[in-house]
This record gives sequence, C-alpha cells and structure tokens, in this order.
Amino acid sequence: MTLEESGFFHEKYVGNPKKPLSVKYPDNLPITLPNLFRFILQHSGSLHHRNRSSVGAQGSGPGGVLHSEFLALQREVQTLHHARERLSQQLAQLWRENRQLKFDIRSTEQSLERQVQEKSQQLAEALGRLQQLADASETLLNENMLLKVLLRALKNRAEAEEQAEVEREETAQEKSHQAP
Repeated sequence: MTLEESGFFHEKYVGNPKKPLSVKYPDNLPITLPNLFRFILQHSGSLHHRNRSSVGAQGSGPGGVLHSEFLALQREVQTLHHARERLSQQLAQLWRENRQLKFDIRSTEQSLERQVQEKSQQLAEALGRLQQLADASETLLNENMLLKVLLRALKNRAEAEEQAEVEREETAQEKSHQAP
C-alpha cells in the first residue's frame, strides 16, 4: 500500500506534501546538540506515527531509518553524557585529592620547620653547655697545672729538707767520729 492508497494525501496536502509536517525550532531554546536531538526526535515521532502503515508496508522506510539513526545518536549522546559525568566526578575527586595533598604538604612543611627550630634550639643549648664544659675544663687544667707546680715545689722542698737532714746527720756523724 502506498501513501496515496492509505489516504495520507488528501486535498490539503496536494500542493506541498511536506509543509504540514514542517515545525519551526523554538527561538527561545538555545541551539545545542542535545536540544536539537530532542526537537528532532520529538517531531520525528509524529512523522513516524503518520508513516507507520507505509513503513510496515515498505519494510524500513526513510522515516524508520531516520528514527533509528536518531535513537542511535541519542544513545551515543547519553553515553557521552554519562562519560562526561564520570570524568567530571573523577576530576572533582582528583581536585579534592590534590587539595588534600597540598594541605598535607603544608602541614608537613610546618612540622618540619618546627622540628628544625627545636633542633636548632637544642643545638644552641648543647653548644652553650659545651662551651661551659670547655671553660670549666680550661679552668681545671690551669688549676691542675698550678697544683702540679705546687706539688713539684713541695716535693723539691721535701727532697731538699731530706737532703739537708741527711747532710746534718752525716755532719753529725763525722763530728762524732772526729771528736774522741
């Protein structure tokens, strides 16, 4: 059965058969790929209904092919929207992780700075104590030298006194041997 036989064309379609099927794209709707697809699919459905008997009779007619192509494109668009959403979520997650890493780096840097300050302070205190020990050691060394000098002087004096005692005893013995 052809379109003419189905009664699709009657008096009002005789002049221009495509004119009653024409639909103007809304002026207030932005021209985007999803909006265009929705518009085409919305208005190709009425063509599909009108041509249903002819599509069935002709197998896969131009309206059926167009409709299946638009459905395939619509599925692809939906797949792309899902992929974009997943990418957007991944990007947001990466952004959050990057932000957390920057925060962790800042915290680590601050912690390291505090540790460096503490170690510097501890080193300064240790250096001060070492200086005190060096000063005390030098003082003790000087005192030790003085003690050595005093001990040497005492030892020399003791030896001199012993020597003088020995000499006195020898002199006394010589006098006692010379006296009779």
